[in-house]
Amino acid sequence: MNLAKRQIYGAIGIVLVAVFMYAARDVYQYTYASGRAAACCEYEKSGIVVELAGDENYGGIYFLSQRATVHDLFRKAGLDDIAGFKNIDLDRVLHSGDMIVCDRTRYLVTLGDVAASVRLAFGMPVDLNKATVKELMLIPGIGRKTAAKIIRFRKEKKRFSEVDTLKRIIREKRYNRIKDYLYVGFLPLDREKLW
Repeated sequence: MNLAKRQIYGAIGIVLVAVFMYAARDVYQYTYASGRAAACCEYEKSGIVVELAGDENYGGIYFLSQRATVHDLFRKAGLDDIAGFKNIDLDRVLHSGDMIVCDRTRYLVTLGDVAASVRLAFGMPVDLNKATVKELMLIPGIGRKTAAKIIRFRKEKKRFSEVDTLKRIIREKRYNRIKDYLYVGFLPLDREKLW
């Protein structure tokens, strides 16, 4: 690789690191200035945050009103050509953090959860029973060691029944800093199948 290419890659790397550092600083300042993460219920009062994925033309994050349905999401996205999809429940009510995936090759629509990074960016808590080490490390106050402890405990006990269980493996001060970023979700039989 010649010198000019290495310089360009180096400059791009420096810019990316600077952007990341400024973003991390702003998140840190916001978090500690406000005292805690914005709760998911704050979005539920005015509306919900839902992701539409699997369709390159219509995919993205959508802000919908409370009690919005799959039909409302498709209408807002401008996704009109859904005739090929089978057994879609267009009247299903959506919730903040839901992700609807449209697979046009198999004509399936499935329901999932948005990524932990997206949840945190929009002030929604992360499911303690689903988060990976990397996702837990996105939460201010959780480093690699603490995240590994949480995952190890979860594997031993099969799952967390409530967020307060964290008090058994971390100190009270840290627990108080991170508890608002976490929740324990229900485990439906088959969350992936929407219809």
